[in-house]
Amino acid sequence: MHLCVNKLSALALLRHVRITGEYASAQVCGLPEPDPHPQRRWSARIIPHQLLGLSDPPSSSRPVYVAAPSKGVRPLASFFKNTLYLSGLPEGSFLRLGENLTIPCPELLFVELATIMKPAALGLLGYELCGSFCRDPLNPRSGKVAHGLSPVTDVASIRSFIEETHRLTGTSAARRALLSVEDNAWSAMEATMALLLKKPVAEHGYGIRRIRLNERQDNPWELVRRGCAGARVPDIVLEDCPVGFNYDGRDHLDLEAIAAAAENKDELGRALGSLRRKYVDDRRRDRELAAQGRLVMSVVSEDLFDHGGLDIVILEALMASERLGGPRAKDVVPEEVWTPEETRARQQLIWSLLPWEGGGSLGPC
Repeated sequence: MHLCVNKLSALALLRHVRITGEYASAQVCGLPEPDPHPQRRWSARIIPHQLLGLSDPPSSSRPVYVAAPSKGVRPLASFFKNTLYLSGLPEGSFLRLGENLTIPCPELLFVELATIMKPAALGLLGYELCGSFCRDPLNPRSGKVAHGLSPVTDVASIRSFIEETHRLTGTSAARRALLSVEDNAWSAMEATMALLLKKPVAEHGYGIRRIRLNERQDNPWELVRRGCAGARVPDIVLEDCPVGFNYDGRDHLDLEAIAAAAENKDELGRALGSLRRKYVDDRRRDRELAAQGRLVMSVVSEDLFDHGGLDIVILEALMASERLGGPRAKDVVPEEVWTPEETRARQQLIWSLLPWEGGGSLGPC
């Protein structure tokens, strides 16, 4: 059997091979013809459905998305949803993954999913493809997120791919969504923050276009020679303001580990020691970045889940920036962003993006 899966099926498979490390062996190729060999026809039982994000074999209500190079070779089983690519794609737009499956390259996949995903979900996908984290293939919204992976593309490559295509459905939406994407996100939560910072005000974002993610900030030599770290890496910095943000996840105050170790004195001591070392390092990080002239504010999950919580954090940062000699807050973010109506609309968007089952209103992610 050989099949080129695309859209949501390809996204699930891409996530699987990123997490397992199999993506490194992917080979650039053209679009192959679907072939059920050694079977004579397509059947649901020969489809590796779990690799394609399905907990059960495919059906007409749970289809497998596939791509074909011509109408005559389309697989016509009821559980397939076909896309035809007759022309208009740059050379090498597909990747072969082993003997049985091919997927679109990440750049083409981003364009394909612009026809299915809402703009904010597509933007988050852009951060995932261009970053070092990966969502769970079977439960992308609230499943476990893998970290420390190599990006599979970058913003410049996606932009270049879009410009090389001809009359491909989804390019306009993909181009617009890409304006709110940055390279080098290390986690889904910092990607969510970055997306909200960059999204236009008309789309319930803050309209702050110039940001950088996880960029090394070198410490002054006077501090380094006294034993401080050579550099710090804040999650997000604003290019035009002397401020930034670090997302402090639950590992920064791992109370669950403390509770789990409570009945074992040695384990409790190690857990408390680890917690204290992390706390001390975070506070030193904040001081060292302040010594560089940049105030980096900590953001916690409650800031995102609480109604208007992220508004407060962003406004605090802009007020601090103004007092540190940066531009006026209203020159960075227009005052209409802070109206009660806009806060409500933005919070609904934030809730739809967060990793909980209640966020399903945004559709696939």
